[in-house]
Amino acid sequence: MKRVDCLKILKELTPDDTLVVVTLGVTTDEWYDLGHREATMYLPAMGTITPVGLGLALALPHRRVLALDSDGSLLLSLGALTVVGARAPRNFGVIVFDNGCYESIGGAPTATATGTDLALVARGCGIKDTATVSDLDSFRAAATRALHEAGPLFVAARIERAIAKVKPKTTDIFEDKYRFVRYVERTEGIEILSPAGRSRRDPHDWKSITEDG
Repeated sequence: MKRVDCLKILKELTPDDTLVVVTLGVTTDEWYDLGHREATMYLPAMGTITPVGLGLALALPHRRVLALDSDGSLLLSLGALTVVGARAPRNFGVIVFDNGCYESIGGAPTATATGTDLALVARGCGIKDTATVSDLDSFRAAATRALHEAGPLFVAARIERAIAKVKPKTTDIFEDKYRFVRYVERTEGIEILSPAGRSRRDPHDWKSITEDG
């Protein structure tokens, strides 16, 4: 199965208010091309997708959070799965698109190409509900559970090496960050990004200084 077909299913299944953290590379462009949603955080930093999703799930336990990770990215931060297993957030799901390679740099193989089983790793880290899927019907069933049932759930989606013909995302990391955070602030009624404090001098200071000096 192809990642873009999985993403089409996810776009159909995912409620608009689900917080989705999307991995770097072509996954970002494919998800964006299917229709941007304010509740999406695009995170172009390897190894951070599942940890950031976990942080959101723990900070906002009443919101559903879904991390869309990749094999290359997750392999860089496997220790995060031990925290997912230990904290066991019921509102958190992880879907890893595993094509056995670092796709964005030309297809160099990852460890999953030579035997590493991410679902088994996740289970060994204490995540009790894990699955490996390789066809779209199984993916739809697993994704539905990750979005609606008590977690944490971990899904390893075995996909082909294939890049959809989509246009690159037109926003950068800074715009993406502020847009996502402002969405969370607005929907949660909280302040996250406070303006930097500025010291302000008394407009009469200069007169008193000159008179004293």
